[in-house]
Amino acid sequence: MESLANGDPLPPKPINLAVIGGGLAGLALTIGLLPHSQHIKTTIYESAPAFAEIGVGVAFGPNAVRAMGMISPAILEGFKKHVTGNSPDYPVLEDVWASFRYGMDSKTETESGKGKKYGDLICHLRGRKRGWGRCSRGRALRLVEIEELEEGGVKLKFADGETVVADAVVGCDGIKSITREMVFGEEGNKARPQFTGEYAYRALVPEAVAVETLGDELAKNCQLYVGYRGYIMSYPVEHGKFINIAAVIQKDNLEWDDDNWIIPSTKEDMLNDFKGWGSNIIELISRFETKDKWGFYDLLHQQKYYRGHVCLLGDSAHASTPNLGAGAGMAFEDAYVLSNLLGTVRDAQELEKVFKCFNEVRRKRTQDVIKASRKAGKVNSFIGEGIGDDFDKLRPDIEARYRWVWDFDLEATLVEAKMM
Repeated sequence: MESLANGDPLPPKPINLAVIGGGLAGLALTIGLLPHSQHIKTTIYESAPAFAEIGVGVAFGPNAVRAMGMISPAILEGFKKHVTGNSPDYPVLEDVWASFRYGMDSKTETESGKGKKYGDLICHLRGRKRGWGRCSRGRALRLVEIEELEEGGVKLKFADGETVVADAVVGCDGIKSITREMVFGEEGNKARPQFTGEYAYRALVPEAVAVETLGDELAKNCQLYVGYRGYIMSYPVEHGKFINIAAVIQKDNLEWDDDNWIIPSTKEDMLNDFKGWGSNIIELISRFETKDKWGFYDLLHQQKYYRGHVCLLGDSAHASTPNLGAGAGMAFEDAYVLSNLLGTVRDAQELEKVFKCFNEVRRKRTQDVIKASRKAGKVNSFIGEGIGDDFDKLRPDIEARYRWVWDFDLEATLVEAKMM
């Protein structure tokens, strides 16, 4: 009241932003908004009661690592503490993101020589920065309804009966996003996760056992074995204590239960799927696999990433398959752009324009990544159109695909958005 008496204007009321989901996307966005906390208050609402490991590694390409540091040096510092890369015992492989190899004998000859054998190197895919890590949440709040208010703002209703009013909502609640269903409404049927015809067996193997079976170099450094109708990726996690392995299969006209993305399997199923592959890595997976099949889904669609004062970010907007290792990187890129755009807002009436600009600069790239990831799965499985199992065509395709993802000017994207 004193400021009014002196004729000074009251400071603007802080904008109240609700972030749905406390995973990588939600946390990155919130951290990116911390420097703007005087005028934008952010609250994360997470449905899970606690963080927990699920035995799945997360890959980060150079673009993802750059985006972390651009959002906040603290994110990058935390990442470096927990990331596991290739073994320091092999300094020549320090900057190698993955070594692509044949996972089985090829059936055709190439211009450069006879057919390739299991273990033959296709290329070392190098990146300036890369790594893998695990992201290991207080009270759980599960969102059940979003209502846009006539007077402005958004009302959130949670399963326990609690309601919250915010100026805007950002849905970071993953591929099964409740926020997305509410944003798209009836149009949401056109933007549902789609099964891609791929599934994976996963295994977490003690390093010593992997070394004994695969040999020291192959066990301790990231490998991606390509083959007919599938591929196998292995890489160290937990600072080398374990080797994470994902064995992926492609099948035509395969149907999947959309209500159960992970289904029970058997050792016999896995051995049949990988008949003819390198015997040692198949033996390793069969000893430690989770006995489940993980169906691959993605989110290729034509819808906008926002409606009114509700916006989607990360997998809730554009989930991709793990074939390209780019999904988490897209979430960090999203968080950098949106946090910087939101940081310029002083009036809640500007929020829809911010979400529109975000959609304009992020939509095409993220949807293109989904397409590229689908293609990567096919190329890795020797069914890439015009490529097949041809050694002379695999290497340039692999390198070009990853460079397109990694060599991206994120700062230019933000400049473009701010000029709209």
